[in-house]
Amino acid sequence: MPSYRLWRYDAVLEQARLAGIDAARVEIRPGASANHAWTVTEIDRSWPTQVDARAFDITTMQVVDQLNFQQFPLVAKLIRWGIDAHMGILFGVANQLLLVAFGAGLCSTIVIGYSMWWRRRPKHQRFPLQGSLLSSLGRLTLMGKVLCLTPTLLLACCLPLMGVSLAAFLIIDGLCWIKANRLKNLALKMRK
Repeated sequence: MPSYRLWRYDAVLEQARLAGIDAARVEIRPGASANHAWTVTEIDRSWPTQVDARAFDITTMQVVDQLNFQQFPLVAKLIRWGIDAHMGILFGVANQLLLVAFGAGLCSTIVIGYSMWWRRRPKHQRFPLQGSLLSSLGRLTLMGKVLCLTPTLLLACCLPLMGVSLAAFLIIDGLCWIKANRLKNLALKMRK
C-alpha cells in the first residue's frame, strides 16, 4: 500500500469515533479504489456486543452508510450472541469455564452411558438380540414409532452429520441383528 494513504487510516478512525464507533477494537478496510467507501467496523464480540459499522467517503470524510447492532432484528442478535457464546468470547472467562464444564459433563455422560450398557449387556450370547436398537424399535406401538422417528428424522435433516452417524449405527446394528438371528435360527435347527 502506498505510504501516502497511511494518514487516511487515522483520519477515518477519528471520523468513526465522532460518528459513534467507540469500541477499543476496530477493523478499518480501505476502499478498493478512490471512489469506493472505507469501512470502520467494531469487532468487540464480548458483552455488551459492539459490532456497529460506518462507511465513509474518503474525499469528504462523510458517513455514507451505517449499521447499528441495536437496529438488528432479534433473530440476527440471537445468532450473533449464540455464535459468540459458542466460541467462548461473549462473557469472557466465565463463558469459557461454562463451556469446559459442559464439555466435561458431555464426556462424563458418554462414559457413564457406555458403562451402563456394558454392565447390562447379555454375557451368555455372542450377539444379543434384545439389546438391538432395531429390535427395540420393532417392539414399539405404531404411535411409539411415530413419536420416536419423527423428531429423529427432523434432527437428522437439520444436523446431517448426526444423521449420517445414526444411519451408519443403524446399518451396523441391523447387520449384527441379522447375524444374531441367523445364529439363533441355526442353533434352534441343530437342537431339533
